[in-house]
Amino acid sequence: MVNSVKNKTHSILIYLLKTPIILGVLAFLTSCENDIQKIKELTAKQDSAIVSAKNIEMKYTTSGINNVLLKAPELNRYVELNKKSYLEFPKGMHISFYNDSGSITSTIKAGYSIYYEDEGRWIARYDVEATNETGEILNTEYLIWLQNEKIIKSDQYVKITTPDGIIYGDGFESDQTFSSWEVVNGRGLINVKTNE
Repeated sequence: MVNSVKNKTHSILIYLLKTPIILGVLAFLTSCENDIQKIKELTAKQDSAIVSAKNIEMKYTTSGINNVLLKAPELNRYVELNKKSYLEFPKGMHISFYNDSGSITSTIKAGYSIYYEDEGRWIARYDVEATNETGEILNTEYLIWLQNEKIIKSDQYVKITTPDGIIYGDGFESDQTFSSWEVVNGRGLINVKTNE
């Protein structure tokens, strides 16, 4: 009888020891998931820039002629899961546009900017200012530059200061040199010259 009790006790102990191990293995096997898309998403997320630079100066030239000069205190480049990349200028940027003779025709500066490389689209935010050759100044909090189309625009409040007055509007579109522009819902005071 003592042997029978020992065997039963031994069997119960083995059963109790095996049960958690078996349950653990089953839980592990059933929780494993081989969803390739989820694995790619987890491993491809880019929380940090793949390139960072301080005090940068970038020149865009055509046939050796400087067309655009960009200066920024900081640049970060990111690559998204879909392989599209963008440049972020978290501390702002200043862009100068040049004519063929090397003179500055217009400028854009902003407190923050992002450039989507594949689309050729810039977004400038926070204290955005654009100027042109004639001394006109555009102020807004949001501006888009479509580099491939050579257009700058905004769908938000804008203020344009000209030598003849100040114009306010609810949007704006111009060529990238800010020489030919239109304001949406324009209003303001303009000095009109008369022939006397």
